[in-house]
Amino acid sequence: MLDENVYCVMDTETTGLNPYFGDRIIEIAIVPVYKNKIVKKWIYHSLVNPNIRIPALTEKIHGISNDAITDAPSLENIISNVRAYAKGTIFVMHNAYVDLSFIDIATKEIGEFPINFRYIDTLEISQVLYNKKRSLESLVKEFKIADKVPHRALEDAILTAKVFLKLYEKIGYNNINEFIRIWGDR
Repeated sequence: MLDENVYCVMDTETTGLNPYFGDRIIEIAIVPVYKNKIVKKWIYHSLVNPNIRIPALTEKIHGISNDAITDAPSLENIISNVRAYAKGTIFVMHNAYVDLSFIDIATKEIGEFPINFRYIDTLEISQVLYNKKRSLESLVKEFKIADKVPHRALEDAILTAKVFLKLYEKIGYNNINEFIRIWGDR
């Protein structure tokens, strides 16, 4: 049986690790998966101007400079796109709490209500399958998808989509619903 759900694999890159202490999104990608295939023509990817400086260490990790985000869209534009993708789909992330926390803070910063997501966390699936939390990089290597995770939103979202498809295959169509969670309306 072929799954009719649209899964939107999202990844963000940020100025740091904690949105509650002022770190913000600087890049976002959403990679739709439909009928077990990545739908390239539906991919959304953008740098984001967070209106704060990117620390030098962060720039070294992602390769995203302050100059690169100067003319990038603001959070208002990004959030409206994320909200549109969230309608009627199931988001997929590796360590979803981090990405969703950043999105929550972004919506509040622009004076909007948080987005209600249905989502699956590949970190949770890996914990069930392997009895421990597995990093995205370890899963990418195990499935021979790539040698490393580049820490760029689009590339990481594509890698996560490929990992999701492998994990989905392992757990089976009948069990995927066990991993769907709700974010928002809390």
